[in-house]
Amino acid sequence: MYSNTRSMLVGDIMSHPVITADPKDSIKNIAVMMEKHRVGSVVVVDRDNRPLGILTQGDIVRRMVTKKRLMLRMMFQKVRSVMSKPVLTVGQDKKLEDVARHMLQRKVKRLCVVDTDGRLIGIVTDNDVMRHSSELIEVLNEIIDTGYLKESGEVGLKLQE
Repeated sequence: MYSNTRSMLVGDIMSHPVITADPKDSIKNIAVMMEKHRVGSVVVVDRDNRPLGILTQGDIVRRMVTKKRLMLRMMFQKVRSVMSKPVLTVGQDKKLEDVARHMLQRKVKRLCVVDTDGRLIGIVTDNDVMRHSSELIEVLNEIIDTGYLKESGEVGLKLQE
């Protein structure tokens, strides 16, 4: 599905529903959740489903390897104390090429997709972008061929943080 400008939008490719957790959940429970749902991250949300942070498999491994604390003790820590924050968010109406560029510049692999009230509705990952890269390249070639970017004057993207 394309917008009227033929650009793919985040809402076209985002994954949903998103596996979420409460800030009081333990790292062990989050790890079990990741394994059960076969995902690499869990978004920590508040009662209104607004993203507060994110915990990835990489975060867990890095903390276990780099911290001089007992692994067992760490597994029972609350996720709020180790989650990455703030979470980078994006609206579902943002152009995929702009979001991909932003992810590259910020060196992030995931962006939470939120509605106009800031509630989590999906997640877009670098893997999602790669899966749609051929369509994205086709759209970018069309933009170059037609001069769409020059005519519209659209440059940049405002993401919420």
